[in-house]
Amino acid sequence: MVAVGKLSAFVPWKGKGNVLAILTHRSPLGRVFGGAVVALVLWFGAWAISYQVLSEGVLTQLITSRVPDDVLRAGPSLAFSIFGWNLLFGVGAIVAGSFFAIGPISLGYFAPWWWALGYGVALGTNSFVVTVPGKIAPRLDILWQHIGAPEILAYILVAAALANIHLWRPRRWYDLTLRRVRHLTEIRLRASELACLAAALTLLAWTASREAAGVIAFLSN
Repeated sequence: MVAVGKLSAFVPWKGKGNVLAILTHRSPLGRVFGGAVVALVLWFGAWAISYQVLSEGVLTQLITSRVPDDVLRAGPSLAFSIFGWNLLFGVGAIVAGSFFAIGPISLGYFAPWWWALGYGVALGTNSFVVTVPGKIAPRLDILWQHIGAPEILAYILVAAALANIHLWRPRRWYDLTLRRVRHLTEIRLRASELACLAAALTLLAWTASREAAGVIAFLSN
């Protein structure tokens, strides 16, 4: 925690250090917990607001345009396509963000937080590529009924595992100039962090297979 205390000097809100301390905790499980709590607040907040103020399907066209035309026709290989897509654009974005930090906070966290926010809006407006009519009111059972929650958890596991590997960060949070804090060859991941990465990949493989099975079943009806 000494390192966390030193790093807090780089941010103007160091007096509010509880969240920062959790997100930069030595234990990756502590970091996973902190990242998941932030994601959950963003998710349900966006879900509740969008359900009340936005019309159904408002983002459907935008989301559909980001899905390759041949994905839904991939058949048995659909799960592999989804898994590869999530690795390339999901995990890839987090890894790239993890090389940078603002103060002690890795930018890798911001990708799953942003996706949690977007998922909340998608739920509140029912803006999915494959869906049935009707907006979805906020409720807790969606955590285990939809694959969105475990998928976001997988991304948070990646972000938490890589939260302390950043190579560059500004001297102050508002600086545009970055300074190097370590080299790529100096990055070392502990066994617990590698375990988080393995768990994330396993979870992404499971969500991809479950999502593919749901899409195939829906299109075959």
